[in-house]
Amino acid sequence: MTVVDEAALLRATHDELDRLFRASPPGEVPHGPMDGTAVLAPGTPVNRLVASLARSVAWRGKVFDPAGRTLANRIGPVGVTAIKAAVAPGHSWVDGRECVVIDYSKTSLVARGVRDEIRLVAKDLYLGVVWLWRRRVGWFLLRRPGTGAAARPSPHQVPLTIRAPLRQGHEGDVPGLLDELRKGVDSDGGPFRDMAGVHFARVFVLPPDGDGRESLVYMAELDTPVLAHLHDLAAARGDALSALLGLCEEYPETRTAGGRVRWLRDHEIPPAATYVHRTGRSLARIRDEARLRERIEQFLDEKPEWTGTGEVAVHRAIRDFVAQQPDLSWALRPAAPTAVGHRLREAAHLVAVPAVAPLLLPAVPALAALIRLKELRDEPEHATVSRERLAELTQQEDTRVQNPFTATGYVKPGPVRHFTLRTVLFGLDWFNRHVYATDGLAGVRTIHFARWVYLDGGRRLVFASNYDGSLESYMDDFIDKLSAGLNAVFSNGVGYPRTRWLLWGGARDEQAFKSYLRAHQLPAVWYSAYGDLSARNIDDNSALRDGLTRDLDAEAARSWLALL
Repeated sequence: MTVVDEAALLRATHDELDRLFRASPPGEVPHGPMDGTAVLAPGTPVNRLVASLARSVAWRGKVFDPAGRTLANRIGPVGVTAIKAAVAPGHSWVDGRECVVIDYSKTSLVARGVRDEIRLVAKDLYLGVVWLWRRRVGWFLLRRPGTGAAARPSPHQVPLTIRAPLRQGHEGDVPGLLDELRKGVDSDGGPFRDMAGVHFARVFVLPPDGDGRESLVYMAELDTPVLAHLHDLAAARGDALSALLGLCEEYPETRTAGGRVRWLRDHEIPPAATYVHRTGRSLARIRDEARLRERIEQFLDEKPEWTGTGEVAVHRAIRDFVAQQPDLSWALRPAAPTAVGHRLREAAHLVAVPAVAPLLLPAVPALAALIRLKELRDEPEHATVSRERLAELTQQEDTRVQNPFTATGYVKPGPVRHFTLRTVLFGLDWFNRHVYATDGLAGVRTIHFARWVYLDGGRRLVFASNYDGSLESYMDDFIDKLSAGLNAVFSNGVGYPRTRWLLWGGARDEQAFKSYLRAHQLPAVWYSAYGDLSARNIDDNSALRDGLTRDLDAEAARSWLALL
C-alpha cells in the first residue's frame, strides 16, 4: 500500500490491513472527538457502501477524554455518546507489540467482551482491530475530524455563534486581550491555526442592551462536526482567546473540558439564515486543491517544450504527472459528496418550505398595507462615524484578498416588523440553501459565508459575512444586484433609509445606505484560513481538480487549460 489514507484502507483486503497494523507504531492516545468508519467487508466491492451506511445509522466514532484515560462511543444517526471504555497503552493480542488498548470489560455491561486496539497508520489516522471474547472479529478506522482529503463524505459547513455577557468589573481587560489576540492572528493565525476545520472566525464586543452590559461574541464558519471545535475551544491553551472566554459570566475555571463544552453549548445561538458559497467544500479540500494548482503550474513551468502541443496532449500529460505523485493522486478521484444524512435533510427542507408558503399568501395584501403604513412614519438615521471609529473599523480591512463585515442593529418594534423580518429571513435561508448554493448569492460571487443572527429575544439582529474585495465594492455589488433583498431584510431595522412597499427605495439611496452600514458596523478580531484565495479562485481550483477525473476532448481541454 503505497499511499495510506482512508480511501486506500477501505479498498484493502484483510491481509493488507493485518500487515499494516503489525508494521505501524502505537501513536499517542487520541483526545477529543474522533470520526469513525467501520470496515465490515474488507477487500469486497461493497465495503465502502457498507461503511457509509454503518456510519449513518449505527456507529460514528469515539470521544476520548482529554486526559486520555476513558472514552465513549458516538452511536446512532445523531452521535449520542454511550458505551464507555478504559483507554491505556498496552500490548496487542495481534503480535504482542505496543498499541493503544480500549477495554470495555470493567466499564460496560453490554460490551464487556469487547476489546479494541489501535495504531497510528498515517497523520491523524488510526487503524483499529476489534476483539470479541479474544476472537478477532473486525476492523475500524479513527480520524481526527476535519483531516484528510475526500476520503469520506465531505463535511458540510455550519456557522457557530456564541454570545455571553462579560463579568462586571472586567470590561477594562477586554481591549488589551483583543489586541493581543489580533496580533497573534495577524502573525501566524493565533489559536485558530491549530483548530481543525475553521474556515473563518471572529471575536467582537457587542454593545450593551437594556441591562447596560457588554457581551463577548465568538463566531466561526466550520466543517462539521461542531463538537470537535467546541472541544478545541474548551481546551486550556493559556492564550488571549481562552482569557477572553474566562472574562465571561460563569465560564468554568476548571480545566475539565466537559464543563466548558456544556457552557459553550448553553451560550450557542442558532442563526436565522445562512449563506455558504459552496457547501461540502471542506477546509482540507480547499487547501489541497490550492496546493494541486501550485504543483501543476510548477510542472508546466519546468517543461518549456509545450509550444505546439495539442490541448488534449497537455491535459493527458498533466493527468499522468498527478497520477505519479503519491501526495496528489487523490485528485484523480471526484470530490466526495456530503453525507447522505445531510443531503436527505436538505431534500426534505427543499420540499417542505414551498409546501407551507401558500398558507401565507392570503395574508400578503394585508401585511403589505400594514408595512406601508409603518414606512410612512419611519424616521431614517443621519448618523456619522467619527474618524477614530472609522480608523478602528478599517484596521483589518484590505490587508488581504478577503475582508470581514460585522454589523448589528435594533429591529423596529411591533409585531408587524418582527413578523415581516422573520418571514423574510425564513425565505432567504431557503433560497440560500437551494437556489444560491452553487453559483453565488443572486449573482454576487464574492461572498464566502454570511449569516443573520437574532439576539436579545429578537430585539437585535447581527449580520456577519466574509467577502472578497473592498467594502466599497462589496456595498456597490449589493446595491446594484440585491437592493430589493437588502431592503426586505434591513428595512425592518431602526434608522434604515426610507423604503416603499418594503422592496423599493432604501438601499437605492446609495450614500444614506453606505452611511447606515458604517454606523452599525462593529470592529472585530478576524481570522481567515485561506486569506489569499478569493471565492472565484476556490471555484477555479475545484474545476481544475474536476477536469483531472476524466478524459477531455479538444474543446473541453481548451476550456480546462484556461483555468491555468
